[in-house]
Amino acid sequence: MDLFPHREKNGRRFAVIFDIGSASIGGAFVELNTGKVPDIIFTTRRDIPFQEKLNFDRFLNSMIKTLEELFALMQKAGGRTRVDQAYCVLASPWYASQTRLIKYSQETPFAITADGLDKLIKKEIELFRESKLFTRSKGGDTPPEIVESKIIQIKLNGYEMKDPYGKKASELEVAVYISMIPGSIRASINESIAKFWHPRGLHFSSFSFTAFDTIRDIFPDESSFLFMDIAGEVTDISLAKDNVLLQSISFPAGKNKLIRALVEKMKTTPALAVSELELYSDHRSTPEHAKMIEEVLGKTTKEWQVSFRDALQRFAKEFPIPRAIFYTADDNITEWFERAIRETNFEQFSQEGGVFVVRSLGNTFLNKFVHLVDPDLEDPFLAIEVIFANKFSTLINK
Repeated sequence: MDLFPHREKNGRRFAVIFDIGSASIGGAFVELNTGKVPDIIFTTRRDIPFQEKLNFDRFLNSMIKTLEELFALMQKAGGRTRVDQAYCVLASPWYASQTRLIKYSQETPFAITADGLDKLIKKEIELFRESKLFTRSKGGDTPPEIVESKIIQIKLNGYEMKDPYGKKASELEVAVYISMIPGSIRASINESIAKFWHPRGLHFSSFSFTAFDTIRDIFPDESSFLFMDIAGEVTDISLAKDNVLLQSISFPAGKNKLIRALVEKMKTTPALAVSELELYSDHRSTPEHAKMIEEVLGKTTKEWQVSFRDALQRFAKEFPIPRAIFYTADDNITEWFERAIRETNFEQFSQEGGVFVVRSLGNTFLNKFVHLVDPDLEDPFLAIEVIFANKFSTLINK
């Protein structure tokens, strides 16, 4: 099978996308297209084996094994398909990140150059390497590696500039998003990819930055927003203010917390608990099982909301919570989490007036920005990453 019969035609570029989460790993073959929506040609997703008691070493080994199983499945589906670029997007807990603010000033106005900015950013990366966040990530055989250092915003004399080069200013402010991954994990991922593909380019990115950049492009009028990635083991919350991704907070509660509670309550296996949850979501549970699931949902919701409110409180100490709230979650738990989010009293954490708007970045919405060769290929996480890759590919090929 050849998913891409014509290569590099009319400015199109072909890529493979990998979404490495805390509960599953997704993969997609895509056709990137300058100035147009990207085509999603093939998608698949495999669950990372569920652990009733989480152990990180076993968790990491399971992730790598699942990754290679997914690669084998994709290679079989694609046959002799060759791809130009590979994009590997990591969700928590596989990376750590921080937004750094660089400030530079002179009495005499100076010209902004690419070389000058590059030197400032390299210096900031070295400072980041000396930070507590970077130091805490050490401990394995190999040190952490920087995977992203991306300029989010540039201000000259207090004003945001999209194209600052060649302009003069006496004050420069640059917001740079930096992320890192343990060197051993990156090496394992690289080795796994090399067994199946040899792309000309391999790009790593964090899901928080990928989603932030995509939301910013889709909603240009929302300069400040809260974004939540509700995954299997972890919920990530990122706060953007005035087009800058300022801070991210994670807490260890997601879909799998609910599954573990169902396993305990129903005295069943994780696989059957997932099946029961899907039946409940489709309103096909028996009355007895529906009652048990509702009890678990109520208790788990309250526990998740406590962690959620704690995260909002930590944000609010420095930044008021914006009124625009976006989130991603698996389809079969979207309704539950959206209700939990909407029940939160955001006003106590915010100085903004008006209505707080909660939006799901689900398949129905995201399908406007990608073209699916087959409706069965829907996957909201991969869709966000494909939109990002299409933009990134356009920029690097200019």
